[in-house]
Amino acid sequence: MNIKRVILLCMIFNLNLTAQTTALNAPILDDKVTFMENNGMVAVEAEYFYKQSKSVVRQWYITAKNAIAKVGQDEDIPHHKDASNKTYVEILPDTRVTHSDTLVKGENFSNKAGELGILHYKVRINDPGRYYVWARAFSTGSEDNGLHVGLNGKWPEHGQRMQWCKGKNKWTWESKQRTKEEHCGVPKEIYLDIDKAGTHDIQFSMREDGFEFDKFILTKDSTYVPKDEGLKVTTLWPLRSYFKQVGASNIDNKTLPIDDFPIKGTGFYKHAGGYWLGINPNKQKEAETTTAFTFKNGNYDLVFAAVGENDGQSEFTIRINGKKLGTFKPPLSKDVFEEGENNNALWENVKLKKGDKITVRAKIGSADRKEWARARWSGIIFTPVGKGKNVIKTPFKSNLDMVKNAAPVIKPPLGRIVVVADGNSPDPDDLGGTAVSIALLRAAGLEDKLVHYSHSCDLIRVNRISEKAEIERHALMQSVCDVTARRWGGFDTLKFLDAKWDMDETIKDLAKAINASTANDPLWIIEAGEPDIIGFALKASSKDKHKFVKVVTHHPANDDAGDFYTWQQILDFGVEEVRIPDQNIKLKVNIAEWDWARDHKDPRVQQVWTYGKLAEVDDVVKFQKGKWDCSDAGMILYWITGANVNDGLKQGTVADVKSILLNYIEK
Repeated sequence: MNIKRVILLCMIFNLNLTAQTTALNAPILDDKVTFMENNGMVAVEAEYFYKQSKSVVRQWYITAKNAIAKVGQDEDIPHHKDASNKTYVEILPDTRVTHSDTLVKGENFSNKAGELGILHYKVRINDPGRYYVWARAFSTGSEDNGLHVGLNGKWPEHGQRMQWCKGKNKWTWESKQRTKEEHCGVPKEIYLDIDKAGTHDIQFSMREDGFEFDKFILTKDSTYVPKDEGLKVTTLWPLRSYFKQVGASNIDNKTLPIDDFPIKGTGFYKHAGGYWLGINPNKQKEAETTTAFTFKNGNYDLVFAAVGENDGQSEFTIRINGKKLGTFKPPLSKDVFEEGENNNALWENVKLKKGDKITVRAKIGSADRKEWARARWSGIIFTPVGKGKNVIKTPFKSNLDMVKNAAPVIKPPLGRIVVVADGNSPDPDDLGGTAVSIALLRAAGLEDKLVHYSHSCDLIRVNRISEKAEIERHALMQSVCDVTARRWGGFDTLKFLDAKWDMDETIKDLAKAINASTANDPLWIIEAGEPDIIGFALKASSKDKHKFVKVVTHHPANDDAGDFYTWQQILDFGVEEVRIPDQNIKLKVNIAEWDWARDHKDPRVQQVWTYGKLAEVDDVVKFQKGKWDCSDAGMILYWITGANVNDGLKQGTVADVKSILLNYIEK
């Protein structure tokens, strides 16, 4: 499909579609258009399906200003005026409008997901995990308010029976699952567990005919609620052209793009809207095309621009007048496809004459003999001798680079930071929180700003944890501090203190940090546990320094848990309270959302995961089961990204942690 047309389709209501049903049930985008998840969210207009299936009995039809299908019974008036993009789809005919109309299973009703009227959408997921599904619908009664959602041809239990009850006669977002006990649906129970990055087929099937469907959103944020028309739609195409960018890197470059090579009868086809040539592995494994060198005689550096793929390594052979110049295999890429320096072949000082025949022969490759790369390539560049090495190094930011979860900007406020954590209490989350906090400070290049770190600040043991279990927790907390600091590096001058067992030293060390505070070098205290140690240190320090102290907190469970100091008594010392939202909301997540760390090749990342897993298998509490919790590290995220001075992340996510740590690892 022409890329400009794809963009124009975003304003579909200007297309002046006719009411011919043969047009209104057909896709307006083809399967080359992919919708892109970014930062854990993706939105898709319902009319942007690339195909329908199981559509003999019921089909989906587009409705827009000048596009209204007339298919059997449909008592509703059009509702496109307030729809997103002024367009929506409806499944027709609608033969069951009220409860008194005859219910015919497998025809106007299907409680079996994937049985009738399936819409298909291609969605690229960069950050796998659990995605909650929201859909925008217009319901006028009790028999047009149900839908199913599936993934890659499967229909999981938590994608079945999406239900709308409230918001009648207007476009309404909902994400509830109908159950026997709750016919109007249970919130946060409609979701898809997507365990691998890549392009997936998101599918919606009919539950009730007459359903009007405007848009859907996938989000990893369980607290997110769409408003109005919801998130903006982002597609993968059109691509930024790498070949055009690298071809223009030198004013003397000459180029033969793929458009200059014949396609018919060669075994190649144009892929991705014409950006690359490729081979369809379902049809053949090899292809060959030849064109003429049209530039003046001379010697050139020849750069062949190929595409790295994650399904396998394809092989390219370049010939000039039938004589082999060389063979090139792009490296296996991590992503679906990848352009840039490593995927370019260079032959230096090649003698060429106008009219010479340039031949590209390609063979597709496979990494597992199940999925095949398509031998994608974009063209050949001829650059002055000696310039080829610079040409292939031309910087390029691809679409995939742009949509990957960008690491938050590191912009800490003035001053130093200290952390006072518990971890010896019945709540074991400080194991993961401490590992992530230390790793984040190192990855952000702020390890020298950490001037005090103490743990086990719960000074009086409660009956919920035995003496032996508490001793174990002390040891684990000391281990997570020492091991994480050693492996990530940069904390050699810092001693990690056990606040309960080394109370005097801890109080003196924190009081020393307080006494060093000034207006230009304030102290930020991260309250990751009970406030008592902070209170003792404030009492032991100079009163005139307290105005330069800021205490960051996110949960009253810490503030109100002191045995010796109330939260108000802490504030009465004259420190500044910096309160942010509860970090458990986005950082206490299903353990599968941390599989990326468990499976990462770098042992430092694996080590961070291990401590969060230790908290998950804790045998004292039950509320950590199935969860990976680094909620207290949210205060570190807040501080390193600006705190209340530079508008820091008030509710950081696992994606933010991942981006910062992996950017550091890669560098």
